[in-house]
Amino acid sequence: MKKLVLGLTLSVALSFSACLSSADAQDAPARGGDAAPTGGGWPSVTDFAARGPFAIQRETNVGPNAAYDIVRPMQLGEGGREHPIISWNNGTLYQIDRYQHLLDHWASHGFVVMGAHTNRTRGGAVHKAAIDWLVAENGRAGSGYFGMLDLTKIGASGHSQGGGATITAGANVPGPAGIVTTVPLMPITAFERPHLAEHTASMLIVSATDDARANRVADQAFADVTTEFVDAQFVGVHEDAMNPGLQGATVAWFRYQLMGDVTAKAQFYPPTTCGLCGDDAWMRLRHKNPAP
Repeated sequence: MKKLVLGLTLSVALSFSACLSSADAQDAPARGGDAAPTGGGWPSVTDFAARGPFAIQRETNVGPNAAYDIVRPMQLGEGGREHPIISWNNGTLYQIDRYQHLLDHWASHGFVVMGAHTNRTRGGAVHKAAIDWLVAENGRAGSGYFGMLDLTKIGASGHSQGGGATITAGANVPGPAGIVTTVPLMPITAFERPHLAEHTASMLIVSATDDARANRVADQAFADVTTEFVDAQFVGVHEDAMNPGLQGATVAWFRYQLMGDVTAKAQFYPPTTCGLCGDDAWMRLRHKNPAP
């Protein structure tokens, strides 16, 4: 399939208490590389699609109303690190276990990932409740998260309805949650379009070639968003949020935005010669308000 890469630059003026069992702990495979660490002291990798360098563990039925799961590095705070946060929201038709491989992948790279059980994620409240809980745990003496999280490095992501909720949360609705970057996957935004122009976080939106609804949202976002924005169109369908082919690109975005990983940034920039630009799994990349 022929690839269309659009390096379009527009100015801004266009403007997770739960008991753990040994079954919850998972060893991560070897890292994808041993290059110099990132600017924040995080181990670098050379293959973003490969499992990251951190062994992970899962905590179930935690957070507000015991309605969330967390997957995170088994050992937090190693080397004095404070871990970035990613909040996750499901799509309407899919339970959190359908996305487990994706969330595990992110956690293996050092992120604390908190995902809601609910499929009713419209609006940003489900994201905000998760983030607010983690922020409180980070400040609560006796918590396993006490002083372990970087509250300046918070991301949000979700699929379908959860992707729309991610857009809304990135516009500080229903209130500020400290989100600095978002990754909506094949989002549906029946109610969220007004929040595109109000979005204050950077955004990687992942659409799909055979998903007309998500492509309409991508077009709307390209027109309305005034922050750093990349639209990456995956060769596939709406359900491909579960596709392993998305793991590398999405973790690269979070590493770039939340860990300062310049190698990960090169998956998206420069706009015409980036890593994804030459990957046949991706049909199109569009850029708006690109990073320097």
